[in-house]
Amino acid sequence: MKKKVLLINPRKGWRPALGLLYIAAYVRDAGYEVRIFEFIDEDFFPGQNKSVWKKFHAYDPDFIGLGVISWNRRVAKDIIQRIRKETHDKVIVCGGKDPNFKPDFYLENGVDYVIFGEGETPMVDLLDTLTQSDRILEEVNGIGFLRDGQVYRTTSAPLLSLDNLKFPALDLVDFDHYANIRLGGIPGHFIKTGFMMASRGCPYTCRFCTDPIRVRYRERSIDHIIAEIKWQMETWHIDGMVFLDDLFYYRDDRVDAFCERILKEGIKLKFYAQARADRVGSPETLTLMKKAGFLQIAIGVESGSQRMLDIMDKRTQLQTMKDAVNKVENAGIFSYIFLVVGFPEENLEDLMATEAFLKEVQPSFTTVNYFMPMPGTEYFNEDDKKALEELTFSLTENQSEFHSSVPYDEIMRYRNTYLSLAKRNANFNLLRYPAFYWWVFKLMLFRPMVLLRGVYKQKTQRSYTSYFEAVRTAMINNRIFGV
Repeated sequence: MKKKVLLINPRKGWRPALGLLYIAAYVRDAGYEVRIFEFIDEDFFPGQNKSVWKKFHAYDPDFIGLGVISWNRRVAKDIIQRIRKETHDKVIVCGGKDPNFKPDFYLENGVDYVIFGEGETPMVDLLDTLTQSDRILEEVNGIGFLRDGQVYRTTSAPLLSLDNLKFPALDLVDFDHYANIRLGGIPGHFIKTGFMMASRGCPYTCRFCTDPIRVRYRERSIDHIIAEIKWQMETWHIDGMVFLDDLFYYRDDRVDAFCERILKEGIKLKFYAQARADRVGSPETLTLMKKAGFLQIAIGVESGSQRMLDIMDKRTQLQTMKDAVNKVENAGIFSYIFLVVGFPEENLEDLMATEAFLKEVQPSFTTVNYFMPMPGTEYFNEDDKKALEELTFSLTENQSEFHSSVPYDEIMRYRNTYLSLAKRNANFNLLRYPAFYWWVFKLMLFRPMVLLRGVYKQKTQRSYTSYFEAVRTAMINNRIFGV
């Protein structure tokens, strides 16, 4: 009889948890029975996970794995503790960024094993070891467990060859629904999209960001990427593709080769991808990207202050940021720039410099994130740890105070100014799509309370994103909103 494995997404988002889906593909290929359960955000829909728990007990898995990142640490802990309370013979494994940096937190709260680094091979090796008496636990690469009250780590597992990477087990979740959560696809565009990764890792070391899982940048072959694109098109009838790589655009020659294949194969999709400003190269490559269907390129600008870029260790110049945005816009592709506010070192002059930057470059779209120290970075301290463990809404909106010396209201004023300086507002741009009106009609007809919850959270938390978060959560958790 096959051993049963359950993989859990602790807090269902508007994009599929690809890391968990890759692990599922490898575990299933190794001969185990696998299911994936995704828990709903009960901050908006209390009691909605009752059916998930019923399915959990009916399935009665032998092994349970959770993929955890910092922003769902609290709900992951709640799930683990409930499993421990209601069952006593389950093996629980955790992987992901947060367990990589804080394995002790998980191992001391009911988890048996933590996986370090990429989880596909270590998870299979661990399961094989636990089900076969002739295997030795210490010989499983890439895992950690408690020994005499201390975290014991085995030798790191070798990195996977991405050319032989199995396609993620998208069939184990409602991927058609994910594709139809169109606010989670290409920002500002109401398009049914698929999701995939064409590379792993990032070779850069920005001080506010860290990636302990994929420490070396690696690329999948063009043939392998095209094969998965065709598979998603044929199976889920998508109209766009979101590349979730940190650095899809890393080399001109690779991007050229990809675009040429897209054109040769006659693939008709709209694409979204991310790039570093100093990797955005020739205008010829961008022209080819436009021809191949690239609708939007996202660039991590972070700040319009060179002083802040140096503090962040971005390793690039402000002029390079300006040139990158201009090149993208001149090619007829929408630029989508990321900004971060609220750094401890940031002052009013830096915020003013970012405003001046935006007035000069005029990107198509802008999004503003709030600084939140991540585990594993030098910024992280005990107060941040407490904030993560008490997280109830979103990673940064949950904070009662910013780390910046600039007053909260002043930061919020600049945040709104930044958004207003983009050529387009991502939310208002949705009005260009007729399907969006049909979706709004169904929302008002079938889920009017969702809008009222958003108004309440906006009032009680002074949250500028809570209203949109309520709408987003409705789309995630309710099939009626598919278009």
